[in-house]
Amino acid sequence: MGFYAGLLFQTPSLGAQTPRHLQDFQISPLQRGEFLLLSKKPGEALKIFQELWQKEPLNAYAVRGIVRSYKVLNQMPRAETLFKEYRQRNPRSSAAAYGLGYLYYLDKKYDRSRNALEEAVGLDPQNALALNNLAAVLVELNKKEEAVARVKEAIAVNPDELMFYRNLHMIYAQTNAPDKFVEEYRTSLKESLPQARNYGLVLAEKLRQKSFREYSDGKVDVTINTIVDMLQVYREIDHKPGIVSGLFSLAILYEEQGKRDLALEKHREVLKINPQHIQSREMLRRLAPEKK
Repeated sequence: MGFYAGLLFQTPSLGAQTPRHLQDFQISPLQRGEFLLLSKKPGEALKIFQELWQKEPLNAYAVRGIVRSYKVLNQMPRAETLFKEYRQRNPRSSAAAYGLGYLYYLDKKYDRSRNALEEAVGLDPQNALALNNLAAVLVELNKKEEAVARVKEAIAVNPDELMFYRNLHMIYAQTNAPDKFVEEYRTSLKESLPQARNYGLVLAEKLRQKSFREYSDGKVDVTINTIVDMLQVYREIDHKPGIVSGLFSLAILYEEQGKRDLALEKHREVLKINPQHIQSREMLRRLAPEKK
């Protein structure tokens, strides 16, 4: 197994996959809709999101799912009509205003999107999805400082939403200030803030992507250094799947370099955390066969 394949195979999941026969019992309607979208069944997903929004009129995530479903179906005018008609009946609906703002954003109508999203936030300052989307619009309008402020408002409302941190990282990268994200991660870690975990997850994610590029360029030693940095972040936030991923990736790299002892060391570290790790157990047997 090559390093790249090994790293892809061991990419840590942010959520366990629910077995098919348990999906109806263990996942929410929102998760079911997302699953159907990923399964390229936008019509079925749309129905679930619409039913959810009908039951929960304040649920902006249901609205987001509706817009995404219509986008895949290539029926955005129908989505626009839906939200406009809903707003005629419910003029103070922040969720519907967000829906319009989001679909205008996807259609690259940024001024109209900004107006709708600002109205959504005005109606409900706790609408974190609208705040985050507004930040993305402001980036397109070259108002990046305002964008940072808005996405941080979204994080303050819902510090558990990973996409907000990804958006913040993207904005800092576009302003040539990627170190700012790292600084904020370090600060949140030092002060034991709840945001530290998601800052760390996104930072590790970006380091993993960087390692892919470095390995593809044949820079193996540089790749190892990046994986070590990624592993350190996962350890700092105590993310066990990420730690296992990083250790396994280092083991594969060291084996490719012919550094058998280092590879064995990393496989043993993997098994200390997860004794059921099949790949490391098999490779440990292969690299260090029992003496007869």
